[in-house]
Order: sequence, then structure tokens, then C-alpha cells
Amino acid sequence: MISSRNCNHPRLDAAVFLILFLGIAAGGTAAELNLYGDMPPERYLSGRFDPAEESLFVSLSSAGIPTDGREHYLRREAAAALKKLYDALVRDHPGVQFWVQSSTRSWYAQKVIWENKWNGRTLVAGRDLSAVFKDPLKRAVKILEYSSMPGTSRHHWGTDFDMNKLRNSYYGSGNGALIYRWMRKNARRFGFCQPYTAGRKDGYREERWHWSYVPLARRYLRDWRRLFNGKKKNLRGMGSFDGSGDALDLAPVYVESVNKRCR
Repeated sequence: MISSRNCNHPRLDAAVFLILFLGIAAGGTAAELNLYGDMPPERYLSGRFDPAEESLFVSLSSAGIPTDGREHYLRREAAAALKKLYDALVRDHPGVQFWVQSSTRSWYAQKVIWENKWNGRTLVAGRDLSAVFKDPLKRAVKILEYSSMPGTSRHHWGTDFDMNKLRNSYYGSGNGALIYRWMRKNARRFGFCQPYTAGRKDGYREERWHWSYVPLARRYLRDWRRLFNGKKKNLRGMGSFDGSGDALDLAPVYVESVNKRCR
């Protein structure tokens, strides 16, 4: 649980945040930053763990952050920053409806999402992709418009969350537009960025609902690149899933094609 004592001392919280941020920017070691706990980086970055069983993570309900009713987890640092963001949002807009719809996902949870779309159990834009796209590479590219392959999702890192509704149109009017305007103006003050913005040339499509805690995610992106980019053996060592033989070569493009403010 996030300490109420810390919440009553914003100057202290700001100092701790600054130390963490500067340490990451300076390239501090994993041990100094406690990025991986007692896990090998390869295991952590590919999501092969249960966040509910790791002391580096905290449940969002215990942190006072609204969710969709399910239990969600983030890294403790990210949850603390998100709680401050949420409190500021509510102060500026009393009565606003905000909740976390998705947070940390394991490799296994991502595998379910991917394979359900791959095999047609989950329709994509109303279509069974297994029937529409017989070419496995084309099917993978279609899924990759909005869903990551297992082992390549930022949601593995405990730094990223999805808010409210997982469709861009929701953020064009009403409650969704209010939140999105506020997030674009203020989220950076709390360490968050929108990784998948409009106008990028490669990678996933725009996701207005997806936000990332930069002080940690920036370092994880750097380490993912070092460990997996251009290293097919390491990529395949994360585990196989339906379509992995064709899709895994695309992984670096999708992991690295993010808003430059998230790098």
C-alpha cells in the first residue's frame, strides 16, 4: 500500500521522484534502481511472472486508484505517481469518471489475448481473422494494429496502464474528451506519457487510452533493445505462441516505435 505519510509530504515525494528519474537518466545500474528484483532482466521484460506475487508491485485498489472492478497491479513507483495524477485530476474536475481498465499483464495473459485474435475466438472489427487472413504474416500485422505479441508488450513492465475505454472515439466527446485533454496537458508533470500517438510512421496505431510511466519504462525500453533487438535466439527463447514463427521478426519495430517523449 502507498504510505499516507508520504502523500502528506509532496516535497519529499518530489525529491524521491527526482532522484529516481535522474538515476535512470544517468544510466544507473539495475541493482541501484531495483528494476528487476531477484529476476533476470530477460524474464522480467518478457512478462514471465505474476505481479500479484512480486514485492515490486502493488494492487491499485490498495493504492486508492479506481479500477474496472478487477484487481490490477503496477510497479509501486508507477502506482504512487498515478495516485497523485488521479488526485490532481479529481481536484480539477470533481465528479470526473476515471478508472484503470488494464495494467500489468503476464506473458501468459498476453498469449491468451493474441491467440484468441489469431484463431478467431475474439473478433477484430467484427471479423474472424483466421478466416479473412490466411497469410500468417498479414494476420499478424492486422493483430498488431492494437495488440502486442507475448513478450513484447509494455504492459509486462508494470509501468503502463489503459484507462476507461479502449477506443479512440470515446476520447472525442464528453467524459472521455475531458480526461484526454487534461492528460495531454498534465500527465507529463507526474511522469506519464502516451506512447502510441497519432502521426508515427511505424508500430501500433494511436491509443489514447494507453499511458506509460516514463522514469521506469524508459530504462526498460533501453534494456529490451539491448537484450532482444536483432537477437532472434533471445526473442524465441521467450516462448512460442500461435503465429510466433512469422510474427517475432516484427517485434523490434513495434516495441521501439513510440512517441519520442516516452523514450
